[in-house]
Amino acid sequence: MGFFYDLFSFFTGFLGAILLVRAWLWSLAISPRDPLVSVIWRLTDWLVNPVAYVVKPRGNWEWTCLASALLVALVQVLVGREVIGFPATAMGFALAPFALVLRWAINLLIWGLILYVIAGFFGPRYIGYQSMLSTLVDPFLRPIRRVLPRIAGLDFSPALLFLILCVLLRLVTPASMGFWML
Repeated sequence: MGFFYDLFSFFTGFLGAILLVRAWLWSLAISPRDPLVSVIWRLTDWLVNPVAYVVKPRGNWEWTCLASALLVALVQVLVGREVIGFPATAMGFALAPFALVLRWAINLLIWGLILYVIAGFFGPRYIGYQSMLSTLVDPFLRPIRRVLPRIAGLDFSPALLFLILCVLLRLVTPASMGFWML
């Protein structure tokens, strides 16, 4: 039973991550005509469009995608409750979907940061989407770059952000599984 739950958890996590990327692309006002954005839209429209009847996109965030990601997280938590018995407490059950969405966002940022650093080594000639990666990751690096200057011409802000994200992930992961800690 564990293998099937892990597989289910992988697919719900992948869907939740794509929904969060879609919301982030919306907030950055990246054109839906971009091929990568178009693929993300097509992968998620089947869920986002019905949710849009209840939750309307407003302002800088596509709340429909965020609500869809929360819905996917809730389904994962419900299935996890039935399969493995967690979360066991009401507080853990109430907070687990929100923590799970936050965990997906942190994981996305970690992987985006890794790709950003690798793309920086190869340069734009080899990586076609380096500017897209830069657009997606730079808003998180900018505040760190203001505080941490370049040292000997090297930018250590990605490394510091990576460490911060790893610490946050260690704090959020137990809550995303329903283990509420005070």
